[in-house]
Amino acid sequence: MHEIPVQLLNGLVVGSSLALVASGLALLFGVLDIINFAQGDYFMLGGYALWLSLRFTGNFWLSMLIAAVVVGVAGGLLLMAIVWPLLDRSHALVLLATLGLSLILEQLATNFFGGDTKLIRPPIAAQIPVGTVHYPVYDLMIIAVGLLVLMGGFMFLKYAKYGIWLRAVAQNRTMAAALGVPVPRVYALAFIASSALAGIAGSMLVPVTSVYPTVGSDVILRAFIVVVAGGLGNFRGAALVALLLGEVEALGSIVIRPVEVEILLFALVIVLLVVRSRRQSALVRL
Repeated sequence: MHEIPVQLLNGLVVGSSLALVASGLALLFGVLDIINFAQGDYFMLGGYALWLSLRFTGNFWLSMLIAAVVVGVAGGLLLMAIVWPLLDRSHALVLLATLGLSLILEQLATNFFGGDTKLIRPPIAAQIPVGTVHYPVYDLMIIAVGLLVLMGGFMFLKYAKYGIWLRAVAQNRTMAAALGVPVPRVYALAFIASSALAGIAGSMLVPVTSVYPTVGSDVILRAFIVVVAGGLGNFRGAALVALLLGEVEALGSIVIRPVEVEILLFALVIVLLVVRSRRQSALVRL
């Protein structure tokens, strides 16, 4: 029983970081109706951007801010340049374009940074007692920063002018444009915000999980599961499901093996999708 508080915190660490990646994925799908296969690689680039900028600044928190800005702006504009010409084309072309971008980014990361794992020490070495163990304070910082960013994103979408415009374009792009909403700027914001969320998550987790060229592949699958389970295009739903997924995985690891936890997670997602599809079918019949 003494493991439960620690595992609850571990679940929040995993869930809050996964929520950032998945929320960015959901935001992009909600506004542009596209799935970005390179979202996990922006997570990877966030880690490398932190590792690289830390060598010049020597300040972890400043480097994390730099990583978020660089990945958000540069990555978002790159993604926009690739996807923008294909927005009115087949969805399959957009999927192939983002998949190609993912493969290119992984290869470039391997060529530039090498295939080895990059390690960074946590900026806070202190620990606090949790039950019978000492828990890293930095892990608590990950939870706090992740939840604050998610809350800030939710408030932005609900109350800020550009947040309202994002929701308007997601609901009806043609009508939003007719009412004077600057659709191209809203699209650019969606690309940049989505990329920045993944960059923040990747930079935060480097001291915990390290970074290597294919770390994004380990993240993107779970992000897709979260987005599908939370409702495609649903920012808040993706965040909540990611937090729940982290807790289920952490608590499940107490009693069963990690492989069995993965199978359980997939089973839960399948059940959720079946229940949701039946509910939607019932609403259609009504």
